[in-house]
Amino acid sequence: AELPAAVQRLWGGSSLDLERMAGWLSTCVRELAGSGERMHGLLLAYRDREGHCDVPSRHEEQGARLGDWLSKQRTAFKRGRLESRRVRALEAAGVVWDVLAEQWERNYALLRAYREREGHANVPASHVEEGERLGTWLRTQQKRYQARGWSEEERKAKKASPMSDEEVGRLEALGVVWDVFAEKWERSYALLRAYREREGHARVPQGHVEEGESLGGWLGTQRQRYQA
Repeated sequence: AELPAAVQRLWGGSSLDLERMAGWLSTCVRELAGSGERMHGLLLAYRDREGHCDVPSRHEEQGARLGDWLSKQRTAFKRGRLESRRVRALEAAGVVWDVLAEQWERNYALLRAYREREGHANVPASHVEEGERLGTWLRTQQKRYQARGWSEEERKAKKASPMSDEEVGRLEALGVVWDVFAEKWERSYALLRAYREREGHARVPQGHVEEGESLGGWLGTQRQRYQA
């Protein structure tokens, strides 16, 4: 059938060319759909093997860039451009759309478990809990708390996103201290006071350790600060 004149003007080609183009587009659509199904299958295989769908962005599965593909699915979801059937399929597989929020919740749960076990939330900087660098994560939260008082320029320069009021409240409920140095000073001071009451003086030997704290070293540091 002859193409309408308006379509011919827009297309600029013959009916045969248009048919060829339609066939090419149809083939591309089928190939893309097939590719999507293959990637979904690789994602399921990854999940069954690893126990989760948190695929690293650069991860390749059987030669396919699975991590990059999953990142694109998340981007499409955030922009509202991911098909509803694809959304349902990925959610059924266990895909989390907001990875950062999911990581925050996991570390928060680990911190709560740590507090219940140790009696406090003063996690050492190098501490690892169930494979997660909990100490590093907590230092990042303390930095984010400080960022609440920074200007936008300072936040960008130090690459810190300010903490929300909800996050602050939840961490404070676990006993998290924002000024670690001030908290450590107060603890050492309390230990020094207990030492004096027990020994009758505050001349703590340099190498003395009190309740796991290097009290002698701390007192030496305070003398240096006084002299300075």
